[in-house]
Amino acid sequence: MKGASGRFKGKYDLFTIYLVPGATVLLASLDSWTDTNLSVLGNLSGHKLLFAVWGIFTGIYYCIYVRYLFNIGRYRNIAGKSLVYTAAAFLLTAVMIPYTPEQYPLKAHLHVLLAFLSPILLALGIVGFLRFLSSRDRPRYRQAWNIMWLMAACACLLLLRAGFITSILEVFLVIGLCGYLRYMERLLVSR
Repeated sequence: MKGASGRFKGKYDLFTIYLVPGATVLLASLDSWTDTNLSVLGNLSGHKLLFAVWGIFTGIYYCIYVRYLFNIGRYRNIAGKSLVYTAAAFLLTAVMIPYTPEQYPLKAHLHVLLAFLSPILLALGIVGFLRFLSSRDRPRYRQAWNIMWLMAACACLLLLRAGFITSILEVFLVIGLCGYLRYMERLLVSR
């Protein structure tokens, strides 16, 4: 898939390069990137709709894009697909549950649990896909594994350094995953 300029053009580039990262940065920019997170920002008065739209939009985007990659990679594993669908459902549910720990502590804990598990389940679904692809051509997907582990290590470092999930960690994961999915698409379509 090459554009008029001869460069790779991904199927979901509008969302991958502009809409999903832009909406994430916009939401994170409502306050400090290191002292708060998207859940806190999204549940402030006047931001709830933006947060809900962002979460729904992002969850659906990841689900559709990963499903597209599974299709072009001929990945039929039900467990891998289920992990991706569950990750999207967790994100969609998390943004619908208000994060107001003082008022509704149990709902806030559920929100945090679902929001935390969503990217982990998505990553597990992608790892299963990478294992499948690597079984057919290990050298071709070695760099994809390296990028995956580097992103995971950076995310863990950001989490450990702050001691909690910050907006900068969330922005890193969202933008990093957008770039990673586009990289995977490029690998798959250039075979």
